[in-house]
Amino acid sequence: MADPDARNVNRAPSEGGEHGKYGGNEGADGYKFEIASVKGLIAPLEESVVGARAVKNGQDKLTAYLQHCGAPELLESGKAFLKEWGFGMGELADHADAVVERLYEAIAGYMLADLMRIKDFWPSDENMAKLPSGAAGKWSWEHVGAPEMEKRPEDTALSKFARKLQSEYGDES
Repeated sequence: MADPDARNVNRAPSEGGEHGKYGGNEGADGYKFEIASVKGLIAPLEESVVGARAVKNGQDKLTAYLQHCGAPELLESGKAFLKEWGFGMGELADHADAVVERLYEAIAGYMLADLMRIKDFWPSDENMAKLPSGAAGKWSWEHVGAPEMEKRPEDTALSKFARKLQSEYGDES
């Protein structure tokens, strides 16, 4: 007969009571820190999107200020600049919208992982696909077993970049 607690192997350490089998630190904050840090990224990014869309959609208003600059060369180059700048800001806003959407998905993933007390969760595409969806998915997690979450890569591009910067600009004291 299989181990009846095998389905709980991927549960967060706070599960299991005061001296529980799975860690027992009932005061654990789960993924509150991760959720708060991702939420902290969203507001400034959304504000930037609003500003970028204002530049894209307000080109006529901006070029109206150039009408009285006194030199036709400045007027034409200013109009050309604002047209290109508006296009670039529109593209930036579109891509930033996609990033904001993924950040909201990450928050939802962290919240579900916190509710389900899943340990070692990070919102990769693979881990997000493993989260239970609906009543049947939750039942399967509780009665059949939860899949093991992918570990966070130890050596990410960001960590490599940070190490390079730290080695170049080491302690200057």
